[in-house]
Amino acid sequence: MSKTGDITLPALRAFAAVARTGSFTAAAETLGVSQPTVSAAVARLEACSDAPLLRRERTGATLTAHGRRVLEHAVSVLAAVDGLAAALSGTAAPGLTVGFMGEAAGPRTALVVDAVRARTEGRVRLRRFDFDDPTCGLLTGDSDLAVVWPPLSTGALDTLPLGADRRAVALPVTHPLAARPALHPADLGGLAWVTPRSPDPVWARFRHPAAVGVADATVAAGSGAIEETLELVAAGAGAALVSESTDQHYARSGVAVVPLLGGHHCTTALAWRRDDARPAVTETVAALRALLAARPVTG
Repeated sequence: MSKTGDITLPALRAFAAVARTGSFTAAAETLGVSQPTVSAAVARLEACSDAPLLRRERTGATLTAHGRRVLEHAVSVLAAVDGLAAALSGTAAPGLTVGFMGEAAGPRTALVVDAVRARTEGRVRLRRFDFDDPTCGLLTGDSDLAVVWPPLSTGALDTLPLGADRRAVALPVTHPLAARPALHPADLGGLAWVTPRSPDPVWARFRHPAAVGVADATVAAGSGAIEETLELVAAGAGAALVSESTDQHYARSGVAVVPLLGGHHCTTALAWRRDDARPAVTETVAALRALLAARPVTG
């Protein structure tokens, strides 16, 4: 029998659960089985692979680069199987989870949620994600659709732009530059910066001040979420590259958000797994595409 013939759904579910929770023990609790059962299932899947899928460390389990690629396919297979099971049983298809991150909230997320509700009889769940998962749960199976901030390093997702926002700089209100109506990247050389901590190098690089042409940028602190970023800025740890709408969605006492000159923008997009052919997903995407073509969302 070929290696692919040994791939089973329990093994895929165990692997996806470990990837999602970062722990064999937590995965076992999620699946309602014993930890040795999860370990054996993942070992069987790895026996079908040409390289390890997980790094086993004392602090937990993390995906290898090969494991991340395999997970993209595993999550899609499991979603398709769950949809098939619902169709065969004649029950209603399960609702969808919409992931979103920080500043991607507001009218853009509401637009997506309304479109999902119209196609799932209102069965929609919202889940917030932070900088440690810029795909907002799509690659771990924690979400079915997501409102994300491109760019992302993975090629497993398709995206539909929802809107654009001017880039800006968050500064302590006491900083001399905070009173300016706008700033140019040339004004920012030599500042200390707060930058996102993220496993996605493409996503993190776009949010580094060097991406907008700031010279001599020194990273003074890393942040795991937009709220943490603003707390660090208010405390004087450094400046941060944000979107102009940050001041609207996350107004923070002690922080000034100053627009950045030079035509620098960031975008918000709807994202979904490229090979996810479930009707609730494809119909939602098609409806949003038509709606946005007639009425673009801005801000």
